[in-house]
Amino acid sequence: MLKAALLVLLCCFAAHVSGRTEHPLLWLTEHAPDQNLQMLDINDSTFRLLEAQLEGVTVSRQQATTLRAAKLLQSNPHACVGNKLPLPARRDWGLISHQPQVIFPGLRLYVLQSSGLVPWLQQLGATKPLSLQRLLDSNQRFKLGFAAGRSYGDKLDRLLKQAPGESHLFSRSGPDDAGAILQMFSRGRIDLLIEYPNVVQHYLAQLPQQPAVLSFALAESPTTLPGHIICADTSKGRFFLARLEHAISSVSKQRAYLDAHLHWFSPDLHSELTQLYNTAYGTNF
Repeated sequence: MLKAALLVLLCCFAAHVSGRTEHPLLWLTEHAPDQNLQMLDINDSTFRLLEAQLEGVTVSRQQATTLRAAKLLQSNPHACVGNKLPLPARRDWGLISHQPQVIFPGLRLYVLQSSGLVPWLQQLGATKPLSLQRLLDSNQRFKLGFAAGRSYGDKLDRLLKQAPGESHLFSRSGPDDAGAILQMFSRGRIDLLIEYPNVVQHYLAQLPQQPAVLSFALAESPTTLPGHIICADTSKGRFFLARLEHAISSVSKQRAYLDAHLHWFSPDLHSELTQLYNTAYGTNF
């Protein structure tokens, strides 16, 4: 009788365990294992806080460039990726979160202080943001670096698509393309760079000799650029996105989520970023 009772209890326990549904989520990340510089990983630092809210979801990670992530989202029903601009074209193959996962200040144009281009740029940007269109239309000789496959927003993307036949532009693709472009820029192999302020500060600070740089606001870049989550356009994708949206609504009200942003920005940018964060999430930090 005792053995029979134990058997019944074991069967009930097994049924209870098997009845719990685990949902496997494939999280795509640009983190590359063999990069030369420590990658700026604001994407993962914020996602870790969201992941802790996803009860019943088991997360696995896979490295993927922006282009590779787009393909995986169209072939894997369990895939999601973070920190992407909500471009209209991306809605053709993915489900985009209503709320941003991360917040960035606008893109800027960078030049080495030692560059002969500085007086020309200072003249053009003396009273208003620089226009990339005006720079590309000029007769001035320069090389402008940017990461291929990455989006800089609708207006800048349209201009940078001139790259195949445009002598002014130099693009690079692959894992940690931001770090690779920054190294080229620091060595003077490219003259100008379009990048986020915190990305430039993060990578240049890791170089043996940090070069002095100047930056200019770009007319074609919004003052705030939000990075959203995109999930596969499937029933599983809708399930994961709903869970992640709920997590963002909750966690973004906590100081830890703001700190997960600020960790990747120099102190002189904390006030600006906090204001952008409060506007995006309706907080009052």
